[in-house]
Amino acid sequence: MSAAPRRKHLILLTFLILHSIGHPLIEDVSLRTRLVSDAVLVAICFYVLYVVFGERRQRLIGAALLIPVLVANFAYYAIGPSFQRTASILLHCFLIAFLGFAVITILRDLFHKTVIQGDDVIGAICGYILGAMVWANLYALAYIFVPSAFTVNPAITVQLDDWIRKRALFDYLSFTTLTSLGYGDITPVGQPVFSLTWLEVLFGQFYMAVVVAQMVGLKLAQAVKGGDRGPT
Repeated sequence: MSAAPRRKHLILLTFLILHSIGHPLIEDVSLRTRLVSDAVLVAICFYVLYVVFGERRQRLIGAALLIPVLVANFAYYAIGPSFQRTASILLHCFLIAFLGFAVITILRDLFHKTVIQGDDVIGAICGYILGAMVWANLYALAYIFVPSAFTVNPAITVQLDDWIRKRALFDYLSFTTLTSLGYGDITPVGQPVFSLTWLEVLFGQFYMAVVVAQMVGLKLAQAVKGGDRGPT
């Protein structure tokens, strides 16, 4: 087995961390910067398609969800401003479905394992980050329809006027909500964001409790089996 399959989740985690760190640092909003940022996101999605979806059926479903993401992302730049709102809605909707399917697949694979390896633990972390990205797109979608459902600190309001910075801002909101930090610089003040935030907190608590319990249980089972095979 090659090194890439053994460390596939480690590579994915590296990409996710670099994207999460680099995305909010973007100051130049030129077309080239926008295209590079979107290209990185698309590359992550293709890698998710490769490493997370191991079964043919899963990859077909994943590809069916990813293709509209690519089309909508291209359309956002290719069509006029009057259609950019529609392209944004389609992109967020299908990205939510694609990333959500990836999180479900990661959890399903984890709960079907009988032996836990280091890369499986990293895969669970990837699922946690991908879950945060799902909610970030939900917040972005909610902002399109109900911008008044958010209150934003005036110091960062300018980010909502830009396609790339707005997505980075909602990534930030999602991660702070998922971890129950909630700094208060961007907060929900109406529906549907009220419901989205408590659902994300619930997801985060469930994920940490259940996934960690599953991994600890598998490690204990492996230790017991290893002890049983030892000298008496």
